[in-house]
Amino acid sequence: MTSLEDLPDELLESIIKSLDLYLKCHINLDMYYAACSPFRNPCSSHPVNSVSLVNRRLRRLSLPILFRKVSIKTVNNVERFQCLMKALQHNMHLMPLIRELSIRVSSEYIISKEPVTLLLIDVLSRCTGLKRLDLPQTELGHGEQRPIIEALNSHPSDNIRLQFMSVEPGISFNALQSISLSRVICQNWERRRCSDQKMKTLLAQGLSIQSIWLNKFYDDSWMDMTYPGLTKIDSGWIGNERSLQSTIDFLLRHPLLEEIGLDETHKCDMTPWHVALTSKLYPYSFKIVIREVTDSDLWQEGNSVVKIGGEWLYDDVKVVFQDDISHGDVETVETMVRKLSMALPQSPNCPWLRVGIDFSSPVGEYLTSDDLIGILTRNISHNMDTLNLGKFVGDILTRECSPIHEPGSTVQDPEYPILAFKSFCKRLNQPLPKLRVIQGQTARGEWMSR
Repeated sequence: MTSLEDLPDELLESIIKSLDLYLKCHINLDMYYAACSPFRNPCSSHPVNSVSLVNRRLRRLSLPILFRKVSIKTVNNVERFQCLMKALQHNMHLMPLIRELSIRVSSEYIISKEPVTLLLIDVLSRCTGLKRLDLPQTELGHGEQRPIIEALNSHPSDNIRLQFMSVEPGISFNALQSISLSRVICQNWERRRCSDQKMKTLLAQGLSIQSIWLNKFYDDSWMDMTYPGLTKIDSGWIGNERSLQSTIDFLLRHPLLEEIGLDETHKCDMTPWHVALTSKLYPYSFKIVIREVTDSDLWQEGNSVVKIGGEWLYDDVKVVFQDDISHGDVETVETMVRKLSMALPQSPNCPWLRVGIDFSSPVGEYLTSDDLIGILTRNISHNMDTLNLGKFVGDILTRECSPIHEPGSTVQDPEYPILAFKSFCKRLNQPLPKLRVIQGQTARGEWMSR
């Protein structure tokens, strides 16, 4: 009978990798207790760590997987840095195994703290296989970072990158003057905290920017620049402030861009995402409005789009269908909902869809709650996170509450549609359990949310 020891290294390595269920997570080395050597207990519950303790062969195969991604936490004073340096010196064999290293050190500890700077330089010299050093709590330009960046530029790997949290508002260009930043990445540029002129200088030195946080009160001069590595615009882009061509040119210059948060007043007539939605909803007419934000859904106001397969699609949008619908024409209502669902990103490409649906026609006067639940169950994506149903759902529930009263009377108690909405949400969640937020309006215009 074949035993585990009879398997070749390649197969054993594949088995060990399959145990690492959280490939995107780091091994956490917590430096809170300075007396502890962090490398002796990287994560006692990690399955690969357990395999590494079986025998020498499995340890040899496990360690490169176990230490591929490492996060050093709670390093916030000099004593703990010194403890960490000692731990590194006693575990030299592990250093070349690390490919991604995250060190949580605040910017204030790089100012006039020589041991901190020496540690980061020491890490760069010892981690010869390192591809990324992440400082998730540190801003570029805060403290004495030039020696660190010089050590980064001398690293033997051409693929290594040093990632900062953001750009320090009062960045001193004297400290970073005439030094290459081609291996440096800033996770976010908040435009109001760092001027366009400063950013232009940093970009000329080779800095890469992953995401931009815009401010709608600023001008559109940011569109003149090209941002290497840009993958996301967090919020605030109108979409085509200047012209359609300027928008297209910007998108072509940033092929890695995959997410855009749009300002609540964004212009969408001829943007790529609006053109795509129009073509997919043909022949029905519609308008895009802002999906209302309630206490239970504190998401940013405004729409957002994502790029999937080279096509820009809305993943946060509210559509109000403008066509007249004949009284009782439930089939057309379902066709519209189906077309909208097919025009949105499909599972599993976008796990956080936020969608609003409403009609200018009074479909709530004849559609039943059972009709609506059936239409939604059959047609909307099962990975949808938030569903905003406008006033028509309130009309449905108000009408269905009417038999409670005497014939000819109207519903006066505002609690009736709200209680009915809770029951409606419970029924809808049975076939669509991933719906986290369901919203609607009463006949009086009050928002209901679950």
